[in-house]
Amino acid sequence: MRDLVAAGVARSARVVGRRGGYAIVISCGTSEMTLAAVRSPVRLFASLDTACEFMRGKLGLPAFEVDATNFERARLRKARPDRAEALRKTKTLMRQTPLL
Repeated sequence: MRDLVAAGVARSARVVGRRGGYAIVISCGTSEMTLAAVRSPVRLFASLDTACEFMRGKLGLPAFEVDATNFERARLRKARPDRAEALRKTKTLMRQTPLL
């Protein structure tokens, strides 16, 4: 996708709201391509800010459209209560040493 943008083939770009986050869709000619992830057919961004940072920083697109019509807040990843409990156990209390 980065190569298409660099070559100037991409006509337009959109950040589209979906359940759980925002996806990036690039229009090239008469077809549309959605940014994919390694383990998923669609790369979702948790917030509009992170999608914007990706569009501007990684793809080099300073201007794009945002369609939040179908956006629905949800978790991108499953909760990990086991990890939260392990983290709680590793945290130590701050102790102040006596000055005198």
